[in-house]
Amino acid sequence: MNPRDYADCDAIALAARIANGQVSPLEVLDMASGLIERLDGRMNAFVAEERELAEAIALAGPRGPLAGVPIAMKDCVGLVAGARRSFGSRISEGMLIDHDDEVVVRYKAAGLVPFGTTNVPELSSSLTTESKLHGPCRNPWNLAHSVGGSTGGGAAAVASGIVPVAYGNDSAGSIRIPASCCGVFGFRPGRGRVPTGPQEGEIWFGLLSHHVITRSVRDSALLLDLTEGGDAGAPYAAPAKARPYAEELAGDCEALTIAVNDGSRQGLRVDPECALLHRLGHRVVPAAPDYSIEEQSAHLETLIAVSIAGEVPALGRTCGRPADRTTLEACQFSLLERGRRAGALQLHSALAFRSTLGRLLGRFLDDYDLLLTPALALPPPEIGWLDADSSDVDAYLERMWRYSPFTPLANFAGVPSMSVPLEWSSDGLPIGLLFTGRHGGEAALFRLAAQLERRTGWLQRHPPHGAWNL
Repeated sequence: MNPRDYADCDAIALAARIANGQVSPLEVLDMASGLIERLDGRMNAFVAEERELAEAIALAGPRGPLAGVPIAMKDCVGLVAGARRSFGSRISEGMLIDHDDEVVVRYKAAGLVPFGTTNVPELSSSLTTESKLHGPCRNPWNLAHSVGGSTGGGAAAVASGIVPVAYGNDSAGSIRIPASCCGVFGFRPGRGRVPTGPQEGEIWFGLLSHHVITRSVRDSALLLDLTEGGDAGAPYAAPAKARPYAEELAGDCEALTIAVNDGSRQGLRVDPECALLHRLGHRVVPAAPDYSIEEQSAHLETLIAVSIAGEVPALGRTCGRPADRTTLEACQFSLLERGRRAGALQLHSALAFRSTLGRLLGRFLDDYDLLLTPALALPPPEIGWLDADSSDVDAYLERMWRYSPFTPLANFAGVPSMSVPLEWSSDGLPIGLLFTGRHGGEAALFRLAAQLERRTGWLQRHPPHGAWNL
């Protein structure tokens, strides 16, 4: 198997080759390691390879449906026993993990092999992957540009062909933003669909969902089949699915009524391309839920700041380091201080907004099957455009939410949402379109994504900095 043959395989195809003896799990790990060596020197998608741990898992792992397939893990949550995590920060650099998160238990049961640790922004709290600890991750479509955040390293690893699938989590767009920037498929399940145990009932006040970044829709659907469902003590339960998501992908998607929000109601001006959806028989209607982007951003800042203030000092105590400017970037330290100052009523207001926005979107989607927006309001910016070590935290936050005003809606509402790689800019940078569904509406999103994948052929489009060009 050469690099192009390997990179052409999604996880399902690679598992089939392993199962029929064409390639062994250790040979697959050799290929992934070799691609890191050949591709990642400038891209900086991986901050650690953890090859010995991956080999031990591969040799001892169960023979599940994806046996032997490597999955890149993130330097944040998705914890793997025996690995080290830094959360992109000097305060927790090198922390040894002593347990598997429940989602990782399910990955291992499926036969997946956690392989390597991918680059993230500090505390996964920025929308670009450029931490002081690990340095910037560069976009395989143009190394001068950002991969987005916070699952930036994972998206770059998948887009460049190093691995077919990467674990991610999404609290304000952290799966979908990097997927948009890197031209791959990013799916955020609804609240409660994938467990957050064994320790956390909810992460960042229920904003966070676990899932993956992939090239193919079928990999994402199968991975959700293999990981969904509650675990002991889970505070939420997502609605039961009608059948496996992997079975939703055959045949064309039924005709949908899709509301399109170009941002004008929120004072933005972004115009997504809708001609393809018309050609596929879908009804596209200009419409937008009536909410304030500014209010959303303010309450999101409160929830992030309070979460950082509650979690980061504990990380520091575990690692024997202070939570101050010697260990934290300027903007994250400022958010920590804001979280410490936030009062109970301020937190109550943010949580009430979360509920209100969920109800508002639910009523809006009574009249439409899906909501379509751009994934981002700008193309992937150049490295350095969004600086989390800036002395002006307000300017940093304003720029961040101006860049990504659309993705947080699904996190507040707790609904599924996906970035689909349907557009490229005039200078060759990917631009994702964002589809957001109803509560429990993962199946409809997967059906549409599979139809778009078949009609557009994005799997055949590869970045200049990737395994296909070696």
